[in-house]
Amino acid sequence: MRIIFVCTGNTCRSPMAESLGSYYLPEHRIESRGLFAMEGDPISHHSKSLLEQMGLPIPTFAQPLQQSDLEADYIFTMTAAHKQLILNNYSGKANVYTLNEFVNINGEIADPIGGDSQIYLETFNQLKQAIVKLKVMLN
Repeated sequence: MRIIFVCTGNTCRSPMAESLGSYYLPEHRIESRGLFAMEGDPISHHSKSLLEQMGLPIPTFAQPLQQSDLEADYIFTMTAAHKQLILNNYSGKANVYTLNEFVNINGEIADPIGGDSQIYLETFNQLKQAIVKLKVMLN
């Protein structure tokens, strides 16, 4: 199964989700993209540092969402706005959900950009909670 996590720039949330997904769902192909990603941008310093501390894989660089990515089995966004942009701009694919919506958690995954390491840790923990629930649902 191919799963893609999507955020805005593919430097903070979705790379952390990709890393957690790769750890908790190793039997699936896990990727991440950004709706406004600048291809080749590195992931944020705080995201990289946190993943290193946790001993998790570190995604290499940002990638924009492309039409061909819509062939993934699931596309999980961080916010309802991300989901709506995909549905509006990429012919309304039915396999697009917010991550929290899919796993029945209220709210959205907060964007830590510009925050300190504590804010990144809070976002990481939100993602971990959702991805652990996702693992249970997909197995």
